[in-house]
Parts: sequence; C-alpha cells; structure tokens
Amino acid sequence: MSINLPKRVISAFLLFFLASSPSIVTAEVHHQVSGLIQTGIVYSNTQSSFLNSGTGITRYDTSGLKWNQGVVQIESDFSAGFTSTVILNSYSDGDQKLGPSQAFVKYQPIRRSDLKYRIRLGMFYPELSVENTDIAWLSPDTYTQSAINSWFGEELRIFGIEASLFKSGRRQSSPWSWDAKLGAYKGNDPLGSVIAWRGFATHDRQSLFDERLEFAPYPSVISAEVINHPAWVEAFSELDSRVGAYLGVHISYLRQTQFKYYYYDNFADPNVVNSLRLYAWRTKFHSLALQHQLNKSMSIKAQLLGGSTLMGDNFVHVNYLAGFAQVTKKIGQNTKVTGRLDIFDVNERDDIPEDNNNSHGYAFTFTAKQQFSDSFTAGIEFHFNKNRAANRAQLALLQQQIERQALLIGEFRF
Repeated sequence: MSINLPKRVISAFLLFFLASSPSIVTAEVHHQVSGLIQTGIVYSNTQSSFLNSGTGITRYDTSGLKWNQGVVQIESDFSAGFTSTVILNSYSDGDQKLGPSQAFVKYQPIRRSDLKYRIRLGMFYPELSVENTDIAWLSPDTYTQSAINSWFGEELRIFGIEASLFKSGRRQSSPWSWDAKLGAYKGNDPLGSVIAWRGFATHDRQSLFDERLEFAPYPSVISAEVINHPAWVEAFSELDSRVGAYLGVHISYLRQTQFKYYYYDNFADPNVVNSLRLYAWRTKFHSLALQHQLNKSMSIKAQLLGGSTLMGDNFVHVNYLAGFAQVTKKIGQNTKVTGRLDIFDVNERDDIPEDNNNSHGYAFTFTAKQQFSDSFTAGIEFHFNKNRAANRAQLALLQQQIERQALLIGEFRF
C-alpha cells in the first residue's frame, strides 16, 4: 500500500486513543452505540459496475437479494468539551468488506460568549453536504446518493484538523446564525483519479480507510507507452508531503434555510509519482449547497460543484461540473417521498488524445420510505441514468449507456 509511515502512525495513534480513552481521561465517560443494517432486493439493468472493474456508474450490476450495508457508530463524551466518534462500515462488495470510514476527536468547550469554537482532529468528511446528514454520512432521504456526494464518499476524506468559529442567532434573538471553518490535512493526494477516468457515479458505497478503488482497465491508462498507471488507486495516500486546505462558511436563517459554501484545494504536486505508479493529482473545487424548508411537509435540497484536477505534465487534466436538485414531501408522520435530478460533466483539457476522458450524463431518482417503528423502515427506490464516457470505446463498448436500478430495502436501526 502507498500510504506512508507517518500517516499510518497518526491513524494508529488516533484509533488507539479512541479505543482507550476511558483510561486516558479521568472524568466520567458516557458512550453511545448506534447503527443500522440495510438489506433488500435489487433489480439491475446496467453495465458491469465500477466496483467490479466495469464502466457502469451504479453500485449493482446483478439482481437479487443483497446486503446493502451495516454501520456501527460509537460516540463517547468525556466531559470538559471532549467527544469522539468512530464509524465502522460493512459491505458485501468492494476491495474491503469491513473497516472505519471516519474516526475523530472533537473539542467544543462550554463558553458564555456568544462567539464559540470547536476543533475536530482525525479522519472525517468536511460538512459540505446538505444531503448526507444522517448517521455515518448517509442520506436520510434516498438510498442512491447524488453524483456529487457519491464521489465524495469514494475519494474524499480529511486526515487532519478542522477549526470552526460560530455564532448562534438564538442567543441574540436574531434569525441568522453562521459557522466558519478552516481545515488542514495531508493525504488524499490521488483525489480526482476516479472521476477523471471513470466519470461521476451514483451510489451509496463509501470507501474505507486504506481501501483500494478499482476501475476498468482502459488501455490508455495501463499502457506503458501512454499513461502507465495501474487500473486502481488508493485515494487516501500521501505522496508529496504537502499540506492541503479547505475553508467553509455556513449561513442559516432560523431552522428554515441553510447555505453552505466550501473551497477545497489539496495543493498536490501533480508531477510526484511513487513506486506503485500512483500520481499526486492537483484537485480543487468550489461547492455551494442549499437546504430550504418550504413548509412543514416539504423541503428542497440542492448542490452545485465545479472544479478541476491535474495529473503529471498535463497527462490528465479535466474540468468537472455537477449539480442536483431534490424535493422531499412528508405524507403524514411516517411516510416521505423524494425526487432528485442529477447532472454531471467531465471535460478534458490535456495533451494526450489517446486518453479521451470526456464524460457526461444525467440521472433521475425516486424514493419512498415508510417508517413502521423507531427501529424499522422500509423503502422502495427507482433510479434511471443516461451517461456517456468516451473512453468506453477503448474497451469496445458503446460510449452511451442507459442504466436502470430498482431497490426494495429493509432498514433496521439500533
């Protein structure tokens, strides 16, 4: 694996700290364990999935009974403002079947001042999504996530520190609240590999710590005469010893409306390559997200992402753009339906015509969920996408594909 020793040491120390905190912190410790199990029946009419080294952009490429996922979330409160969170995920597909997706410590002291701060340290997601707000960075509304947040779940994770400064309007009898964030991290240097070569996808499969992400063996990528890169990537690798950064601003109006803006730049050196032929990719993007409660029963969510990624001496260079708009309607106390439209585009700008990475598409997702008790929810989802990837021609496949997927999911929470 290409993850270097310092990152392994930091990660091992963090996991040790979280596991042994009761003996480290002398104050009384409170633990809360929660989680979920999702399983169900899948109908799939798609290309071979990216999880099976194919070019399809949905998670499943066969029909039948599936283990969707299992999640265990362990939250510990050490008092004095210190808390920790460890999230373990279990899957039936992908390179790793069990492992951590997040593990971090948070410090938020109790202050009388209206201006407060918090610090997070470890492995975590930036809070740039209005879609993935449920336990373990899942969506409470759909099973198949947007193209934007599907990509974040695959390739994006922070191994570092985040500082937040925030003010609640409630304490000042103001309808406005704000939260400003600044993060610094190492690792995540190959971020951008997957959407450059495969393009965007729509699914709910999050990558686990130190997991290898495979994609189709495009000749232009694996050939020693062209790119000379393996048909996989380890997205959480540290290759160039540089520090990446991001900043974010949240603005909220009452509990009705929230805006989120983020700028991310890993500041990677695109000419650095390791012994496994993995490159650092200079990846940066802007993200703008909106959540608005129209009334007691209806809400909208939307997000727009735009950025670029560069590898080598203009070996691979693409701009990417994606967005989604979603409407959720509650029917009574226990039923809700959600409809979402996704669009996504990757536009090539590099100097190697043999490695054509243009791709684009759109997707419709409709989900209905019925909550039968505090611990059991059932749902049905229909997903349709039409997408085109120019590099499929290298594998003698049609560049344009239509994919359909239906899910009947039972979800048990504890």
